Amino acid sequence: MSFFSKAADPDKWKEKYLDLIDEHEQSGESYKEKEDLLCKTIVRLTIATTGLDPLLDPHLLSIRDQLKGGINSHALKDELEKFTNSVAQLKHTPPQSRSEETELLFDFLLQQYTTEKQQSILKLLRKKAETVKFETSDQLFIAILEVIEPDDDTPAPNIIANHIDTGIISRQLLLLLEGIEIPSIFDQQAQTAKQLLTASNQTAAAFESILDKSFKLLLKIKQHSQSEQKDIDQFLSHITEQLAALDVSVMGASTAAQQSAENRNKLDQSVSEQMEELQLSSTNATTLEPLKGIINSRLANIAKEIREHGQKEAIQRQKTQQQLDDLVDKIKDMESESCELKSKLKIANTRALRDTLTGLPNRNAYNERLETELARWKRYHSPLSLIIWDIDHFKNINDSYGHKAGDKVLLLIAKQLSDHSRATDFISRFGGEEFTMLLPNTDSKSALILATQLRQTIEKTGFNASGASVAITISCGITEFTDNDTDETAFDRADQALYQAKEQGRNRCCVL
Repeated sequence: MSFFSKAADPDKWKEKYLDLIDEHEQSGESYKEKEDLLCKTIVRLTIATTGLDPLLDPHLLSIRDQLKGGINSHALKDELEKFTNSVAQLKHTPPQSRSEETELLFDFLLQQYTTEKQQSILKLLRKKAETVKFETSDQLFIAILEVIEPDDDTPAPNIIANHIDTGIISRQLLLLLEGIEIPSIFDQQAQTAKQLLTASNQTAAAFESILDKSFKLLLKIKQHSQSEQKDIDQFLSHITEQLAALDVSVMGASTAAQQSAENRNKLDQSVSEQMEELQLSSTNATTLEPLKGIINSRLANIAKEIREHGQKEAIQRQKTQQQLDDLVDKIKDMESESCELKSKLKIANTRALRDTLTGLPNRNAYNERLETELARWKRYHSPLSLIIWDIDHFKNINDSYGHKAGDKVLLLIAKQLSDHSRATDFISRFGGEEFTMLLPNTDSKSALILATQLRQTIEKTGFNASGASVAITISCGITEFTDNDTDETAFDRADQALYQAKEQGRNRCCVL
């Protein structure tokens, strides 16, 4: 057995084999790190896009859940297919049912527009509205506008001449403008339209001009919203394509890693089998020369298999590395797009919850905060009060000094309410000259003391318009939430208290 003690070749091949195994293990660790990076990036992307549309949120959550335990190519592919189908259905999601005001609107229009063509189309639109085939209320309104716009040879109905109450129409248009989301680029036009609709003593020609401006504004808002929706659809389609490409890359890398592991196992098995045969041959050998031949043959086979395996692995590593490099590049691009989308969504959310003139939270923000405060009130049974503020004689200020002066008054009141209230109080511009205030951990008596102090502060505030000093006062109604109260019952009670304050002479606070 002196042959084994002198021969160095078996140890040399053993070292090479062990080095190759170490190299494979390092490659596997590198792949695992990049796979973890991919998982984290996709999870961040799903978090950034959550809330974009309720139809997509469950699928985004499911994708995140799938990635918690690593990448399962088959399961992830199924979720991406479901996500793609949901994106395709976004345009076909039916909106909420229309209110009863739609019926009143069509009753009015059918009385005013009596030509056979107008009657036929209006009835068709009414049927569509009843079956909820319009995605938004402004789309319905624009469709009506296209019907009632007079042709060159058809005179438009003179609403004033027919003794229609323009106040009702103005209020309905104001409600419509308050109820739809107005892009920031149309804020100034919308504010002007609202001011014109609140003006009194309008002539027939002036009112028709106001209606024309309001209709054109609504048409522009519709076109802008459609453009934004198109951009969102394109972005979602782009994201879906990128996720599908990532899925293909991940599956390719995973298959390559699996194939590499199988090849290594085969090599291990082959080497083990030949080493066992060598051991058996050496044990049974009776002469040295035949044993040398057997050993040399086995070592040659092992060397050949290791060399071929190394060549295959080098090719496979190069291919896998290229796939991973491409994957990292795609991940970086998606992270960049995800950050950009998150920033846009944050800006859009801020605009949706802020009053553009005063900077205060708007009615939508009030509704969200009220839901939170009501939940806290029900859970901890701590007092919660509501104040509704209304500027006294605000219409007279607009009529006497112009709408710019009215805007300045709104800004002044908003600043005073914000500066002289507590950090825990929530102030919002509810609409027009009305403001609301939610007071957590505050009963009605404490709310009255705070409101009185605010009212007196505003009364002492000076304001000049057109060189004249203008007195500004404000009235409010206060109520405290009680058992079995809802947001509507409490608001109605505070509104009744405000009515009492106005009836009693204004510049005062009443509690109900």
